[in-house]
Amino acid sequence: MDDPLKAAGDLMQDWMNQWLQEMLGDRVIKQYWSAAGIGNTGNQPKGVDPYRVLGLEKTDPDDQVKKRYRELALKLHPDTAGVKGTEFLFQLVLAAYQQISRERGWAK
Repeated sequence: MDDPLKAAGDLMQDWMNQWLQEMLGDRVIKQYWSAAGIGNTGNQPKGVDPYRVLGLEKTDPDDQVKKRYRELALKLHPDTAGVKGTEFLFQLVLAAYQQISRERGWAK
């Protein structure tokens, strides 16, 4: 008879592998990584462009900025991501959105 702890560990490992594969294939996450230059060995910008962090252009309309923020926040928030280790990325997205909010006059 199999050890129940080993069986549970195997199930958890399978689930994590599947989850990571889904994350790597997710359109929103790919756009974020591309915009943030993650994995890019080319020239990096001097500062962090909040629009690049969200995978947007400065000319994108307000509703698109808000929609992208909600998508990334849902995927990266520690309570909804389903895996540990997304805190830094979530904080980066939050800071970018807050900066854009101030620039566009949404912040009070």
